[in-house]
Amino acid sequence: MPPSFNDDFAALEHWLGQPLAPALRTHLIQANGASCGDYVCFYAPAELLERNKTYEVQSYCPGWLTIGDDGGGRAVMVSPGLEPATVFLVDHGSMAREEFHAVADELRVWIDQDCPLPMD
Repeated sequence: MPPSFNDDFAALEHWLGQPLAPALRTHLIQANGASCGDYVCFYAPAELLERNKTYEVQSYCPGWLTIGDDGGGRAVMVSPGLEPATVFLVDHGSMAREEFHAVADELRVWIDQDCPLPMD
């Protein structure tokens, strides 16, 4: 792993107050800002901390992490230490936990299915 990934993840984990699950870390390195399906874009490791601070994730959803978005105002959320990681969508304007909508039980499976999004 390049040193910059180590630095990016160390800063993110310090801010979160918890480590990332190894499988999530691996996914984020592999995705490195790539798109999935028609709409989902995963944030690159260097962007994760800034995006989570900008969206005030720790204020609205303590213990959660946004790892991407759907290009239409919804954040892709996971619990950073949970394996397998359940994937949720939540509107950036209403990031309360009760507003989360599960889209997949496992991040890896969701990615393998090309990140399908619910019709709404």
